[in-house]
Amino acid sequence: MKLSDLELSASDRAKLQEVVAKGSDWRARHRAQTLLHFDAGLKAKAIVALQGLNIDTVYDRRKNWLSKGFVFLFDVHRSGAPPKLNAIHREQINIWVEEEALTAPAIVARLKEQCDVEVSVGTARNALKALGVVWKRTRLSLKKNEMKSSFDKHS
Repeated sequence: MKLSDLELSASDRAKLQEVVAKGSDWRARHRAQTLLHFDAGLKAKAIVALQGLNIDTVYDRRKNWLSKGFVFLFDVHRSGAPPKLNAIHREQINIWVEEEALTAPAIVARLKEQCDVEVSVGTARNALKALGVVWKRTRLSLKKNEMKSSFDKHS
């Protein structure tokens, strides 16, 4: 089956070129470039060689462009598990961490006790990382060094 050439209007071509040049999403840039190759008269096999794609992907991009237009370039929101901690919980964790140094298991216990929210230690750890909390363990304290040096002087 031979496909007819894909001919883009001047405005569509300009918009696609802008997506390729300035788009923040690499997938949209790649899809737009495929369409521009079709508009330039390249055949699907040549586009496969240029972009390193599967032939079915190239044909799907062309078909999706014809049916959906610019909407097809950008990924739609995908479903997934809802976040376990909402903004109120994250704010509460931030308040607790600013008041005192807490470990992730201690935060999990407080969330269960005060907010009636059950999360894993990993989820609490990820929330702390998202808040920019940094844990640093002190390896040697000054007091320990002073005591060691005073023992060395007396022996």
